Formats: sequence, structure tokens, C-alpha cells
Amino acid sequence: MEQNLKTYLIKKGLSPSTAIKYSNFIEKRFNLWLYVNQINIQEFDNQYLMQYIRHRKSLNIKARTINTEIKQISHYLNFKHLTNITEEIRVRGVQKRIPHDLLTEKELNNIYKNFTESRNAWTREGTFKRYHLILGLKIYQGLREQELQKLETSHLKLETGNIYIPGTKKSNKRILELKPFQILPLHEYLQNERTKYLSDLEGDKLFPAARLKRGMSIITTMIKRYQTKLKSISQIRPSVITNWLKHYNLREVQYMAGHRYVSSTEHYRTDNLEDLQKELKKHHPHSGF
Repeated sequence: MEQNLKTYLIKKGLSPSTAIKYSNFIEKRFNLWLYVNQINIQEFDNQYLMQYIRHRKSLNIKARTINTEIKQISHYLNFKHLTNITEEIRVRGVQKRIPHDLLTEKELNNIYKNFTESRNAWTREGTFKRYHLILGLKIYQGLREQELQKLETSHLKLETGNIYIPGTKKSNKRILELKPFQILPLHEYLQNERTKYLSDLEGDKLFPAARLKRGMSIITTMIKRYQTKLKSISQIRPSVITNWLKHYNLREVQYMAGHRYVSSTEHYRTDNLEDLQKELKKHHPHSGF
């Protein structure tokens, strides 16, 4: 069973070390608790889950740890093809970071369109174009830096106007549409600019990893010259997801953002920060156990 569970978790995208950690928890702690309490996993329901949570809280286990254990139990229930009653259960007491300093769609569009204003005389044209491409992929596809690092030239489907985003430890793979104005610059980059970095590239990578990492801070500095509201490049992705939710349903945005759990997407489901504050005060009716 344990080996099968580990294989299942790895196929789901978890790293081997995480898969081992999760399967060890199930085998050595959760299944032991089921045995001691004479509970058959086939009968595991909401009542038994609350019983487990009460047990862990009685041992002064922190809410964050219990929530991690609930996530591991969730994987186990899916592995066993049982009804997953854990998806909406979370224990209160964990500080949830609130998306803040969000940028509107108009502000994001202006950041992209006005990026030329940030170019200094000593900024090489090819470097500037590469930064503009990266900025576009963050603003219009909401990509993380880790996802940008994994992009390969074969992931660009310029003839159909799509881009394949490979999964990471934190995100699912997906196919997203490119904006029409992104296609020609990407094509020109492939034909011209990218060839100048071949010695720095690993295999078929779209961008040089080292230059990409340095570029993030440079892009941020450049944007701050004309958009003072931007404090960090990390503001862009939550802003993008929040804006998507105004046009698409929750499941569509979950896919577009690459979220593994819909609860991650729900975190951004607000029109303003006041609504989000109210939402964070809500909790599952059973979460006080």
C-alpha cells in the first residue's frame, strides 16, 4: 500500500521526498489512529475527521500542522477513491496573508504599454525587449518566476496563439492564450535575441535562468520609474488573478492560475480589500472543533 501511495503522489506532481513524507504520515500516524479507534477508512466521514482534529488539538498541535495533516488525508482519500470530505475543512488559527496593493486591469495594461518610458540610454535594446516579454507573460498569463524558468521554446504555439505552462511543485500545467500583441515580439525573440544567449541556455529553455533571476529586480526598478504604486514584482500575479475573477468563473480561474486547490483561488475572490477581510473572518461551521 505504502509504495502504491508514494507512486500515486509522485504521479500527482509531488516531489519524491514529499511523497515519502506524506505516505509515512498516513502509515505511521493516521492509519495507527484509525486502528486504535477501530475506524475503517471506508467509513471515514466528517464526524470522524472532526474527532481526529479534536484529538490533535488536545495534544496542543498547532493549527498550521493540523491543516497540513488534513491535506495529506485529502490525498489519501483521493488515492483510495473515497468521498473527500476534507476539501472545505480548515482549522482556524493560521494567519492567512491578504492580497494587498492590488493593481487594476487598467493599471496593469498601462504598466505594460508604458514600459518603454523606463528604458535608459544604456539599456541594450535586446535586453529591454526580453524584459518586456517577461513582463507581458507575468501581466497577461500570471506566470510565476519558477514557471518562466521552466519554459522551453517548444511550449510556444505561436501559430495557434497559445503557450503551454509546465507544472511545478506548486502549480498545475495548463495551456493559456497569448494576447495578439505578444505573438510577434515572441517570434522575433526566438529568431534573433534568444540566439545570442545560447551559451547561457540549458537545453531548449526560452530564457537564461541566471539572467531571468537578475532581470526580475531590474524590471521592478524600471517600472517604479513611472508607476509608483508598484512596490514589488510579486504584486502582479495576485492582481492578475483577482482581475480574472471579474470575468471568469472560479474553476476557470483555478485552471488559468495553475492552482491545485480551488481554495487557493477563492483566496482572491473579492472586489476590494474590505470584502476580502470579511471573507477571511468566515470559517467552516466545523472548523472550531
